[in-house]
Parts: sequence; structure tokens; C-alpha cells
Amino acid sequence: MVPVPKDDVLRALKKFRRLAKQDLLASEHTPRPEFWRRQAEARRETYAVLIESVSERGVDAAYEEAARAYAGLPLLREGQDPAVDGAAQAFELFFRLVGVDEKELTRMRNSRRRRRASGEERPFRRESSQAVGAGV
Repeated sequence: MVPVPKDDVLRALKKFRRLAKQDLLASEHTPRPEFWRRQAEARRETYAVLIESVSERGVDAAYEEAARAYAGLPLLREGQDPAVDGAAQAFELFFRLVGVDEKELTRMRNSRRRRRASGEERPFRRESSQAVGAGV
């Protein structure tokens, strides 16, 4: 059971989403604007799905869905795919928010090593709540 109240999680996720929006706007002023734009978009999209999941199903269910989706992300070198980097960063911040300690986060990250890249650009999508529940 996640010890952080639903309202606190929602408030924090909304702040994270706003920060990603600021990063999106600032991306055009970076040396690699397309990379940073895509990374910020992936973070914003992931936060939006997490907000929807927490709102509709609660923190515990959202955590379970996020853990499955995170495990499905290909483990790539940082900077190799901005969409994967952005989604992974958003999930990791969410996990820290709900109280996952560094040891468990490392275990979760390492479990991604055993998976091959699926070829999907964004495995955690907003289009369908069913896709979220399936860890897609």
C-alpha cells in the first residue's frame, strides 16, 4: 500500500507536468531542440496518464500500472531515445513520490535490462485506459 495520500500525489504530478511544459517551451533554446522537445513531451504525456490513473483508480492501482509500464520500457543508453528517456524519468519521479526507495528503484530499473526493445516509440500512452492497465 502506498503511504502518500491521493490528493498529495495528484498535486505533485500536476506540478511535474507543468515543469515538463516549461521544459518543452525552453527546448527550442537548447543545442538539441528536437531531442529535448520530444523528451519533455514524453514526460508530460506520462504525467497526464499518471494523473488520470491516480484520479480514476487510486494511488495503489496507478503504482501497479506504472510499474508494469516502466518494466516494459526498453533499457537504452541515456540520450538514445528521447521518448523512452522522458517516460523513464517521469516514472522514476513518480516512484520516488510514492515512497519507492532507491534500492527498489534500482531493482526495477535492472529488471528492464532483461527485456528487448519492443520497437514502440511510446509504450505508455494516454489514448486508452485499457492500454495503461495492460502496461502498454
